[in-house]
Amino acid sequence: ARSWEKMTVKRKADEEEGGVAKTGSFDGIFNGLVDDIIASLPADIPAESKDYVKRMCVYTCHGGKMNRGMTVDATLSAVKESKGEKATDKEIFQAQVVGWCIEWLQACFLVLDDIMDDSITRRGHPCWYRNPDVKKKAINDGLILESCIYTLLKKHLKGSACYHDVVDLFHEISWQTQLGQLLDMTTEAADGSLDFTRFTTERYKLIVKYKTAFYSFYLPVAAGLALAGVSGEKELSTTRDITLAMGEYFQIQDDVLDCYGDPATIGKIGTDIQDKKCSWLCVQALSKSSPAQLKTMQDNYGDHDEAKIAKIKELYKELQLKEAFDTYEEESYKSIQSLIASCQGVPRAAFDDLLVKIYKRTL
Repeated sequence: ARSWEKMTVKRKADEEEGGVAKTGSFDGIFNGLVDDIIASLPADIPAESKDYVKRMCVYTCHGGKMNRGMTVDATLSAVKESKGEKATDKEIFQAQVVGWCIEWLQACFLVLDDIMDDSITRRGHPCWYRNPDVKKKAINDGLILESCIYTLLKKHLKGSACYHDVVDLFHEISWQTQLGQLLDMTTEAADGSLDFTRFTTERYKLIVKYKTAFYSFYLPVAAGLALAGVSGEKELSTTRDITLAMGEYFQIQDDVLDCYGDPATIGKIGTDIQDKKCSWLCVQALSKSSPAQLKTMQDNYGDHDEAKIAKIKELYKELQLKEAFDTYEEESYKSIQSLIASCQGVPRAAFDDLLVKIYKRTL
């Protein structure tokens, strides 16, 4: 039997046995994809190395909300339904594989980002690099995670009409996200000093666009469109406009949650203040502060001292930044709804479901 048929049968068997997997469920194919990766490793790679790769994939790729990954299948299905068609089992399976490849890409980025930010937890567990037997090996692990994407795409999509377009899309988005990380990491002055003249709204929007919006929002929808045979520049341009707007809204939410979210709920301990991040809250504070408040920012921002972090949070409270976010959120939501309402060539359902998932999220 072909690979997608085997995994479909396994999902059905899991369901009949009362397992967590449901027929056709996105989560239901994960273990099979991990097995594919392990089977692709050279025969002379030691068993302990294979076990390490398997553990790494499960630890870093599984356990998130999986919104990015599930959006691929949802987009494919929305396009099919708009034409009065229904996606086949094989098409759904391939969409789920591509969705998991996005989750693998996300894992690659998060593993490396956590190292650069000295982060502590991720999804409620210690960051991968903080495991005693991992540490700096996590840098190479990030590269392995990215390579897993192309192993899976080759196995499950090669020969399909969309194969090369999907591979090109992953290369393009990876490049854009890496540039976004560069922009993020080089916002502070080269000597490491705090230079708030570099913390501009324009810089912030550029970081968000390249570091978050392209891979978190454009990639899943564009991949779903590619699988559905939609490749026109007009449709992709419309998709880009809507998803980049969503990405900006999502990242601003994330910045607010980094400061105010409960670590037990959001799955990580926020570090934007001590890491000198060019966050939405910081940029807003700089634009609203009096000279005295600017001095408070200068004296306390970017320090791991708990008392200094508390002073920044108190300043944010004085400036009513949470209230400013509430206003921004409603304005942004209405603006995105307007973009969706006017879109042509791509079914609204492809965007509506995604917007519902992120609107007023708390984690």
